[in-house]
Amino acid sequence: MKILIVDDEETITSYFSQLAEINGFDQIDCVNSGEEAMTQVLRSVYDVITLDIQMPGASGLEIIAMLRNMCPHAIIAVVSGFLPETMSEDISSCIDVLISKPVNVDTFSTLLQKAQQIQSAMNDIRALGIAPDSLN
Repeated sequence: MKILIVDDEETITSYFSQLAEINGFDQIDCVNSGEEAMTQVLRSVYDVITLDIQMPGASGLEIIAMLRNMCPHAIIAVVSGFLPETMSEDISSCIDVLISKPVNVDTFSTLLQKAQQIQSAMNDIRALGIAPDSLN
């Protein structure tokens, strides 16, 4: 499972990365801005994206629709100390879960475990039939 952690605080990206590694995940990319996140999703497909809201440059809310379009099957978790009281339907429809900082270790671990279960279930479903690519 491939994970992208987006936060302007390196202590946060390091913390989440360490938690992911403790939970057995090793395909983890960390970036510190919305612009870097967009570059990363052009290079790779992610299964889980954690996204801070308040960052210099492009905020998490400004790029979330683009991330959703580029990684439609990713679990997108907005993780922020500044959760807005209201959000437009366009933005909220792109988010799978809102998690307030500071993030509990168990909450983050559960997020990754449940995402892994979803990915495994999708792989099982795909294995039931013929892959669309092989029909050509």
